[in-house]
Amino acid sequence: MNTNTKNIIKSVVIVLILLAFVFALRAPAAELNGIPSDMKADYVDSSGLPYFSEMDSYYNLRMTQDYIDHGYYGDTLVNNTPVDNHRFSPYGMNNTYKMGIGVTTSWMYNIAQLFGDFDVKTVAFWTGAIISCLAVIPAYAIVRRVTNDYGAIAASLLIALSPNYFAHTFPGFFDTDMFIFIFPLFTILFFIECIRSNRKKYKILFAILAVLSIMGFAESWDGYVFYIAMLALFIVVYLILNLYINIKHSHEDVSLASKIKEYILQREVLSVIGLVVLLVIALTIVDSSGVFGIVHNVLEGFTLQATTTLTGFPNVGVSVAELQVPSLISGGLSGSFLANTGAAINGIGGITCLFAALIVLYVYVNRLYKLSKTSTNKTSTGKLPKSLRESTSKKADDKRFSFSLSDIVEFGSQEEVAQSRKETVLYLTLFVVWTFSAAVAVTQGARFITLLILPFGLITGIFVGYAADYIKAKRLDDKKIMAMIIIAAIIGSYPIIIQVNRVLGIVLMIALIIIAAILYQLKKPLVYNDIPYTKYLAIFCIFLAIVSPTVCFAYFTSENIVPGTNDDMWNSMEWINKNQANDTVISSWWDFGYLFEIASDRQTIFDGGMQGSEGRAYWLGHAMTTDNLELSAGIFRMLGTSGYDPIYTQLVPYTNGSNGTTVKILNEILPQSKSEAQSTLESKYHVSSKDSEAILKLTHPDNPKPVIFVASSDMLSKAGWWTYFGNWKFDGDETKAYQYYTGKNQTVLNASGQTGVIPIHDEFGINFTAKIKKGSSNNTTAQIESKFANNGSEVKLNGSTYNPLKASNILVIEDGYLVKNESIKGASDCNYTLYVFGYNNTYNAVLMSNELVNSMFTRLYLLGGYGQDVFTQVHMANGVSLWKVNFENTAAGGRASSAVEVSNSTNSTNSTNSTNETTS
Repeated sequence: MNTNTKNIIKSVVIVLILLAFVFALRAPAAELNGIPSDMKADYVDSSGLPYFSEMDSYYNLRMTQDYIDHGYYGDTLVNNTPVDNHRFSPYGMNNTYKMGIGVTTSWMYNIAQLFGDFDVKTVAFWTGAIISCLAVIPAYAIVRRVTNDYGAIAASLLIALSPNYFAHTFPGFFDTDMFIFIFPLFTILFFIECIRSNRKKYKILFAILAVLSIMGFAESWDGYVFYIAMLALFIVVYLILNLYINIKHSHEDVSLASKIKEYILQREVLSVIGLVVLLVIALTIVDSSGVFGIVHNVLEGFTLQATTTLTGFPNVGVSVAELQVPSLISGGLSGSFLANTGAAINGIGGITCLFAALIVLYVYVNRLYKLSKTSTNKTSTGKLPKSLRESTSKKADDKRFSFSLSDIVEFGSQEEVAQSRKETVLYLTLFVVWTFSAAVAVTQGARFITLLILPFGLITGIFVGYAADYIKAKRLDDKKIMAMIIIAAIIGSYPIIIQVNRVLGIVLMIALIIIAAILYQLKKPLVYNDIPYTKYLAIFCIFLAIVSPTVCFAYFTSENIVPGTNDDMWNSMEWINKNQANDTVISSWWDFGYLFEIASDRQTIFDGGMQGSEGRAYWLGHAMTTDNLELSAGIFRMLGTSGYDPIYTQLVPYTNGSNGTTVKILNEILPQSKSEAQSTLESKYHVSSKDSEAILKLTHPDNPKPVIFVASSDMLSKAGWWTYFGNWKFDGDETKAYQYYTGKNQTVLNASGQTGVIPIHDEFGINFTAKIKKGSSNNTTAQIESKFANNGSEVKLNGSTYNPLKASNILVIEDGYLVKNESIKGASDCNYTLYVFGYNNTYNAVLMSNELVNSMFTRLYLLGGYGQDVFTQVHMANGVSLWKVNFENTAAGGRASSAVEVSNSTNSTNSTNSTNETTS
């Protein structure tokens, strides 16, 4: 068996081990080890499978079920176009769903049937965890071509287990993230091999494989356009830099035109040109928008942080956590040595990986600088002058360590200088352009940290390989090796101490240092292949320091997974499926929209894929923020039955196409009776009789679709966003957001005069608590206190108490009865209201902005619908309540007055039950 075959077999075995390892780290996520045993049953469905971890997974699952069931994505075909009738009431939505995830899962489903009777949901649950592991293959191959197994293994682990990738590819996370490393890595691998290869048939093969990889990517993830832009920039920079170097090192007596012609005919240049042609053809096939459309999509990516869209409606994308601009480092100096999803540097594996990658980039720049000064002029025999030739032994020694940190700038013999220069230009250009492009993308949101991971993962892997060769090749002082081991052991053990097991991490660190000390003290050093064991230990410790943060984060994440929903939400949707009409529309904030669609089998007004459609973030936020429940019902009636765009179109002649003016008109007429609305349109806004009748058919339909509003506990913490969008100022004035602060625990007060404290909020080292004193004769009192977290002393600013969350009003409910609703003396200038809920002597509290006291959401979710009959609670579970909209009880629905008081006892009891379940 020759050496080449042995190396191939060794590489295959290593890759298989890596595949098993990265999957083994993902698999425990399915065990829900982060949830107490007595609570796990709430987070698994009727089949025993855990609920998915985020809501996009449910949309992908529904699309995959459609594809496997009837061969296309969506519910029906209209003019041969798939339409999804579960989304975007009342229209449904033309489906432009990417093929990749459904086709891949369909294959996995067919394979699974060979081993048992598995349903689509179970297969989908595991698909992301399985497919994502394949990223180790191209990662290993790319780095192994540049350096050794140490570097290739490190790069594979850094990429396949990277925080932002791992957090989206464990069991129960079923999204297109599984593809975002595999396809670009294969594309880059084949792209590089096409340029490097000396044989024409291999060039053609690799070019075809590169194009197929990008085509597969285009069918799997919209973000593929980033790599098109990056490759385009890389090609431009690579060709220009190569041209400059080629001209610089050409014979002086050759004309510039001849130099350029000679350059164009080089195999590397022809390979790039051929690849570009093939890519353009392929992209024209897979993307109907064409090359110019791709350019537009790339430029559009730089508008993600704009708060306002071109329509004037707010950009709801800024509320998505993944689209928040990330910080550079999370957790301060100590946190910088850990990997996590909270910041850009932590996302690539920590600050150690950052410095390692920067060292490699410096080495490439330095190497190119030195190689560019090296002449490759040959004698008439085609050989270098004798003075420049080197001995065979020197060549062999140089080649053995051709990628070490020391020898990198003197790679190979002089005969190899030209080829070395070309490869240096190739890798340097690729990594610099890739890193720069990804860094720019990260400024548009944390979601794009994944783009930064790939170049840094590869470069850091190369560093490990270079470091290993450097340590093996150089005569290093034993003290320096010892210092290297100690520092690397500390850095490598630290993530284990923090994220895995404190004792294990400390024991490992001490063990490594003791072993190093023993080896250091030996008079005759132990060696293997002429290399001392201390050097192997140093290499291992460097490897550990590089990969430990990433591996530890993966372990920590997998052991602490909590599904994105539970029985209460899922069963509530099944209740709708069994008890509500088929044309019922579900309304709520967008987060759970995809789950509503699949679990209830009903259409929704708002979900995670249409935040920017028809300004629905504004309309839903406004419906929940307003204190006019007739307006809330009118918004649901409009969006559920008619939509916004047809009304906007009808009003264009009277609004000059302004959404702000259209919104103003609708906010005025939606709560009015049909006759009042017609009068308002015609007399105030000068709408013609014909147009007003057409508009009223849309705003005040005779037979509106039934609407169920879903209120849930998570919406309390998200109020800052939905109130911000709901209060949007179309004239450009500053928009304000309002908040709920819920108690973090409960306090038991059995006797009059007893005092309890409930934590409400922590910010900037200050603890805000609700101090409750149980009174006699329904005279319980409470107020917000602010104290420093470190010493518990009262917060003062310039000698005065600092308490920005102090309440101006208090509302107390005792055992289902409203017993107090009054202003707090001496606090009239404060901006919050404190709700205290007591049931069987157990108290909780919610602090809210005064502007939310009479909001629709407060009245329904916190007060159980007290004092109104526009909404009726039809179902309630822990943290979830369903409200049917009674259109017939509104002025627009034909009733003269909707101000109906209902039984204080009944509704107050509902209020207390709802709130206790929400905040407990």
